[in-house]
Amino acid sequence: MASEVTIQYAEKIADLTLNGTVKKGDMLAHNGTGWVQAAATDAATNLYAQYLAMAGGVSGNVIKGCKGCVLYDADAPYTTANATEYLSGTAGAITQVRPATNGDVVQKVGRSISTTEARIDILAPYEMEIFIPCPPYNTLSGGISEAHAPDGTTNEWAGADVDSAAVGAIFQGWFPSNMVGAPLAADLIVNTQASTALDIDVTFVRAYINDSNTGDAGSSLVGNTTTSETTADNEIQKVSVLTGMDADFVKAGAPFGVAVDADAGDFLLIGLYMRYLLV
Repeated sequence: MASEVTIQYAEKIADLTLNGTVKKGDMLAHNGTGWVQAAATDAATNLYAQYLAMAGGVSGNVIKGCKGCVLYDADAPYTTANATEYLSGTAGAITQVRPATNGDVVQKVGRSISTTEARIDILAPYEMEIFIPCPPYNTLSGGISEAHAPDGTTNEWAGADVDSAAVGAIFQGWFPSNMVGAPLAADLIVNTQASTALDIDVTFVRAYINDSNTGDAGSSLVGNTTTSETTADNEIQKVSVLTGMDADFVKAGAPFGVAVDADAGDFLLIGLYMRYLLV
C-alpha cells in the first residue's frame, strides 16, 4: 500500500473548493468550476498546476492548498536526487520525465532533494510576447509574392509591400512547450500606405515533429478587414488573426505557419505579433 505523503514548510496557502476527487499531495488545477487534479495531457491543456493539495477530498469539499512546500514520500518515488520535477500526464502526479506526448504542456513544479523528498515551487502563469519580422519570401518555384520595400517617408519601417492579390508573407513560429490555452493575441502589424480598406486572406498550418506537415489547418480567414482603427495613410496598425487559431490548431510544443494573401489595401506587412500565457 502506498504511503501517504508528508508536507513540510508549506507556504502561500489558500482554501480551495474541489470539483472532483483528489488526494493529499496531488497537483491541482482550476477547471472553470472548482479545483481538480492537474494534468499535462493535450486534452487538458488548461489544467496546469496552481496548487498542491494539503489534504484529500471530494467534490464540494474545501481543503487547503499550497504553492510551495517540501514533499516527503517514504516510497521514494523521486528517481534521482537534484532533478527537475514536472507536472505529469497522469492526473495529479509529478514526474522527473519531461512530458513528450504531442501537445503536452511542459510545466516545471519543483526539484527533488533526494529520492524521498522534493521541493515544490509552483509559479504563477505569466505572459510572453513574441514578434516575428516579415521574412523575405522567395518565389523560385514560380509563385507570385510581394517584394520588400522601405516606407519611404520614414525608412525605419520596411516589409512586404502589399497592394495586390499576391502572397504577402509566410510566417513560421513555434508554440512554446509551456504554453497553456490559446494565444492571448495574434496580430499582423502593418504600416498603411494609403487610406484604402484592407482585405486580407490568411491560411494556417500546424504540425508535430516527426509527423505530417499538413497537420491541422486551423480556420482560414477570408476577407479579413478588421484593423485596430479606421484605415488611414501612414499609420502603424494591427489586424487580428486570432480567430483562425482554433483549439485543434493551437498545441503546445509545435511549429506553425501563417500565410498572408491580401486582396485589397496598400500596406507594408511588418510582422506577426504573438502573446502567450506560459507556466
